Amino acid sequence: MHRKVSVGIIFFTVFMDLLGFGMVLPLMPLYAADPRFQASAIEIGWLMAVYSIMQFLFAPLWGHLSDRIGRRPVLIIGLFGSALSYLVYGLAQSLLVLFVARSIAGIMGANIAVAQAAMADVTTSEGRTKAMGLIGVAFGLGFVLGPALGGLASGYGLAMAPLLAAGITGLNALVALFLLGESRPAGQQETTSRPTHPLLGASWERAQSLPAALQLCLLMGLYTTLFAAFEVTMPLWGEATLGWTVRSIGWVFTYVGVIAVVVQGGVVRRLASRLGEKWTAAMGLGLVAVGMALFALDGLAVALAALALIAAGSGLVHPSLSSLVSLNSSAEQQGFVLGMFQSMSALGRGVGPVLGGLGYATWTGTTFLLIAAGLGLTWLAFRRAGQQVRDTRQGVSDFPIGKPNASPTVP
Repeated sequence: MHRKVSVGIIFFTVFMDLLGFGMVLPLMPLYAADPRFQASAIEIGWLMAVYSIMQFLFAPLWGHLSDRIGRRPVLIIGLFGSALSYLVYGLAQSLLVLFVARSIAGIMGANIAVAQAAMADVTTSEGRTKAMGLIGVAFGLGFVLGPALGGLASGYGLAMAPLLAAGITGLNALVALFLLGESRPAGQQETTSRPTHPLLGASWERAQSLPAALQLCLLMGLYTTLFAAFEVTMPLWGEATLGWTVRSIGWVFTYVGVIAVVVQGGVVRRLASRLGEKWTAAMGLGLVAVGMALFALDGLAVALAALALIAAGSGLVHPSLSSLVSLNSSAEQQGFVLGMFQSMSALGRGVGPVLGGLGYATWTGTTFLLIAAGLGLTWLAFRRAGQQVRDTRQGVSDFPIGKPNASPTVP
């Protein structure tokens, strides 16, 4: 069978993968607290963190491997592995097995960076932000539809959601096996001999040789840490001050997801084509920072307006930074740098909830102001990094982040 690769097929693959993920994650605290497992709050926290920890460790390795053997086999391995993790999770009878299942899920879920690299393979530099935005749309749709489908499935028992997720992801793996082609150009060789983590040894030296991409990855890690801290504290604040219930918080996440999907699906592409990715990312950071600060105020209307700003801003930041990382590396190193990007993001998702919980226990609503201040510092760091970063409009439009005519550092 002649297999083709296209933006649409990659989008469908990522969407189905995230649909399964979205079905499992929101129900995890209730699932782990079931009498079969009797997990404490601390154990539940670690259960949710182990996924991101594994992503942090393995995302660069999958990206490097895809540079050597191709995107297709790595994506297919990840999909089958994710299906297995959901199956083990649904059939587990002990807390230890739950940890094993979530560890496997984190390892296999780290291949999102490979999907980003595949997008980079099949798009031009001008269309890169649009393609990365579609990855964001797949994320958003998975998180909007997944929890709803998981909630319906849980009416037939808590284990039904992960088991259904296993079936959906396994079907996705079979579809990819027969329809997904190889996106990596034939004959393109990756230069290093073995995969290692970007924070270790030769890979760290290699990452340092890509200063623009490395700075963007570190900034993404900082941004994700702050955003993940907000995601933990927001429901607690909503329950304490606005009387939100579990159901209403679910609707809030749906509201945020829909706005993010709309922004990532169309707005980000238009802004990036007119202003460049650096302007777009800077605008997104600003919107998120303002929204975080406003969220500390009382009132449902203010909270919804703040969440709209946060959702819109986040919809601009991630695809813009993804595109910038891709544009500031060579074609041979797309998997490596996007794996590093995903790894820093995963590290932020692992650290952020812990910091957010500690902050909320100490300062309650003031935590949002501290997060907003942190995002302001992130914006300033991005401004400084802009001196070495190029985008699709480099040299075409004046841009206040960094020097407009600075020569990009690209291998």
